[in-house]
Amino acid sequence: MHFSTLFSLAAIAAGAMASSNSSSDGGMQIVVKNQCDYDLTVTKLTNGESSGTTAIVSQGSSKTYPLDEKWQGRFFGSKSTDKGKASDPRSLAEFTFRGSGGNDFYDLSFVDGFNLPIKISPMDGHGGASSGKYNCGSPTCSSLPSCPDDMKLTQDGEFIGCQSACSKYGSDEYCCTGDHSNPETCPPNSYSKAVKDDCSDAYSYAYDDSSSTYSCVAQGYNIVFCP
Repeated sequence: MHFSTLFSLAAIAAGAMASSNSSSDGGMQIVVKNQCDYDLTVTKLTNGESSGTTAIVSQGSSKTYPLDEKWQGRFFGSKSTDKGKASDPRSLAEFTFRGSGGNDFYDLSFVDGFNLPIKISPMDGHGGASSGKYNCGSPTCSSLPSCPDDMKLTQDGEFIGCQSACSKYGSDEYCCTGDHSNPETCPPNSYSKAVKDDCSDAYSYAYDDSSSTYSCVAQGYNIVFCP
C-alpha cells in the first residue's frame, strides 16, 4: 500500500520531539461517524502494522477510538457487504499526532483511489503550522470524483471503489517511483488532476503535499463518512 510522503517526513519529526510537547491528558481520540445510508466496516491501521483492526459502525451511529498522543496511522471504511480485497481502493483519513512543532498533521488521501465521501474535522483545535484553510481546517469530499470506467471496481454489479493511476497501471510515472521518485520528475498527471478538480481538499498523487496537508493542535478529530 502506498503511504503519502507526509508520513515518512512527519514520523522523523515526531520522533525528535521533546516530551514537553505532549498533551496534558496523555491521549487523543478519533470519533468515526457513519452518515451513510448503510452500515460500514471501519478499519484502523497504525503505521508500521501490516493489518488493521476492524469494527462495524452501523448507519447513523459513531465509534470512538482512544489513541496515544503520538499515534500515526489511517482510518478507512467500506460497505459492510463489501467483501473486496485489502488492496482495493479506499478513501483514507491519515494522521500524525504531535509531530513537528507539536502539531498534528492530517489529510484525506485518494492517492491509491477512493470509495466513500469523507470529511475530517478537529475537536477544539487551535495553533497549527499552516495558513488559510489548511490551519485547523476540515478537509471534505462530500461527493466522489468522477471515475473512468476502466478504473471502476465492482462487486455483483455495484461500485466498490475507483483505482488511481498508480494502482491501475503500477508505472514509475504514476507511482512516483524509480526515475520519477521526486517532485521534479513526478508532476501531477491527467488522472490526478481530474481528482483534484473534483475534490480540491484531497491528496491526489504522491507529491500533492502543499495543497492537501492540514495541521492543528486538537484534542481529537471527527471522521465523517458520507458528510
